[in-house]
Order: sequence, then C-alpha cells, then structure tokens
Amino acid sequence: MSIGKIIAELRKERGISQKHLAEMIGISQAAIAKIELERNEATSATIRKIATFFDVSADYLLGLEDDFGARTSPNAAPMGDSMTADERELIADFRRLSPYLQDIAKNTVRGLTGAGARDLHKKA
Repeated sequence: MSIGKIIAELRKERGISQKHLAEMIGISQAAIAKIELERNEATSATIRKIATFFDVSADYLLGLEDDFGARTSPNAAPMGDSMTADERELIADFRRLSPYLQDIAKNTVRGLTGAGARDLHKKA
C-alpha cells in the first residue's frame, strides 16, 4: 500500500479531515491531498510529522512494517492483503480506543488466547 493510501486510511479511521491534519502538522491541505493522491512525495520532515501525529512509525507509513510492527518483506503480499475484512475492522476499532482501553483490549485478547496468560497471573 502506498504512503498516500496509508495516510488517507489513518485519517479516515480517526475521522480527521485533510484540513485538520494539515493544520495540526503545519503544512497545507493541498500538500496532504497531493500526497494522498500520489501526485507529490512526502518529505522526510512531513513523514516524521505525520508519524508523530498518528503515533505510528515512519516505517509503517512507508509500508515497511505491518499494523503489528512486523517488518514486511519485499516479496511478501502488499500490506493488508493477507488480512480479512474482520481483522482490518478490528484494527480500525482498536485504533479508535484511548490508550487505556487499548491496554484493556490487549490484555483481554491475550487472556482469551492464552498468550501472555502467565503475565496476567503475575499481576493478579
């Protein structure tokens, strides 16, 4: 997936307009639109600002890692293609949660899957 599509997806998941994003990071709305439409490339400074604003890595914006922070291989399927619609929807829902609720969701999933169950028992 291209950086423009990733930025547009992040904006839409969070209900943010191009204008609002542009105002928050100090660039023009036209610049955001051109990046999303792949008419212009984002500068490293812009990538850094967008990554900071959305609390994602620059590698994520560049398509070098997936939603879970795993590095993607150049030979792998494009990011998101291997996920089901339900998985993408869950990730979008998760991103809309506050950090506190994200922690609760992570602990709940880990408890249900057994992953990290040992850590949960230590905290109790």
